[in-house]
Amino acid sequence: MTDGTSFHGAPTARGRRDGPFVVLIVLVVAGIALAIAKPWGATGPPSASTEPRVSATGQPAATVTAPPAAVATHLAHPLPVAFTAPAPSGSSAWAGLNWHSLASDDPLGAVTAEVTSGATSVAIGDIPGSTSTTVWSSTDGTHWQPIEDNTPTTFWPNISIIALATLPGKFVAVSEMNDYLLQNLPPVIAWSSTDGQRWTPAETLPLDPISSPARSQSRVASGPHGLVVASSGSGARLATSSDGSNWVVAPPNAFPADFELADLKGNPGGYVAVGTWTKGTGPGRAAALWSADGRHWPATPTLLPALASGSPGFSSAFGLTIGDQGMIATGIGGLRGSTLWWQSSDGRHWLALAALPLAGSTTCGSAACDPQPTPTLFGDGHRIVALRAGTNGAAWVSLDGQHWQPLDFAGDLPGGQATHATLLPGGVLVSDGVTTWFGQAQGG
Repeated sequence: MTDGTSFHGAPTARGRRDGPFVVLIVLVVAGIALAIAKPWGATGPPSASTEPRVSATGQPAATVTAPPAAVATHLAHPLPVAFTAPAPSGSSAWAGLNWHSLASDDPLGAVTAEVTSGATSVAIGDIPGSTSTTVWSSTDGTHWQPIEDNTPTTFWPNISIIALATLPGKFVAVSEMNDYLLQNLPPVIAWSSTDGQRWTPAETLPLDPISSPARSQSRVASGPHGLVVASSGSGARLATSSDGSNWVVAPPNAFPADFELADLKGNPGGYVAVGTWTKGTGPGRAAALWSADGRHWPATPTLLPALASGSPGFSSAFGLTIGDQGMIATGIGGLRGSTLWWQSSDGRHWLALAALPLAGSTTCGSAACDPQPTPTLFGDGHRIVALRAGTNGAAWVSLDGQHWQPLDFAGDLPGGQATHATLLPGGVLVSDGVTTWFGQAQGG
């Protein structure tokens, strides 16, 4: 778990959403009353963290402080604990995965993202029952120590960290608040750290432009010109920063008005957004946008191609998986809502795929096997991995989404329903909702 990466995607909601139902109902009622009487930062003493600044283009600045103690939730918050991860492979190339199941209380199974800068790594995860994202740091990629929240030099309580990134000389985390319904809310806040342990809320992004619809996270991308944070859905707004501290809000028309943003990622060549383009009365079409600097985007997106000639019908792209030398967009389309894939080497030119071109892929042909025809696709900005769990489990790794290398399997293989996957520098976490397995990467 030490391979350096520049960006990892948003954490999932599998842990924080599991509060006791009766307690949650009481807190919902109390929370609604408090939310009406006390907007974030309106009254009460600030927390120990410093007050962030707000920088907006074309609108007055607003001051947002840490949520007052009176508004903080009091759901049971399991204390994060230290853990030890398997020693990472010394090779950057992967030849196989050695699997073992994790204990239900193993913190490694809660990890959702990791970044490394120099000798220091930072990981985040969702501990069941917690209302905040848990943060760990490590100096060797093996021994991980938790970072306590709600101190003068760490994160506020009750926040979701939606992305981690590295910029020269610092780590950056982007967060949103959790309300009493345990959903993401503004403000969107950027935190910075030089050592992965002490964090400062460097900037509060403007509330309205970067806010996403309820239960929908903002999107974060790291690329050659720094960070881009954008709201999701129609009429998406974005802000950019070269250092994670000073932000510029783009004009409202930075994205095309008829483009519905679903995912946003960066790579060494620029920034790519995918979603749905709806123009006039015709069906929506899967579409992509490319930007060299993250600030200037074309007025018309590139429509992702259909496999067959004639009317393509409805299609929509909802995910983007990035590798060092290319990427794959995932979507749905057609009358049956079939899974669709598109491959690109640069984010500007796209090829429709009838199926993922997995080398050595086989079709389950016996009654005894556990078929899973559509592999789970995931990545970390460097590798793309396709995983098929079950009796005939298999996995493939690619740097461009076009050329795939099979990975050897060994150990306690994941069950057939294990489709929730997270790619870490040292291997793969996969869960079926009950059991989590870690596939330790074996060097080639």
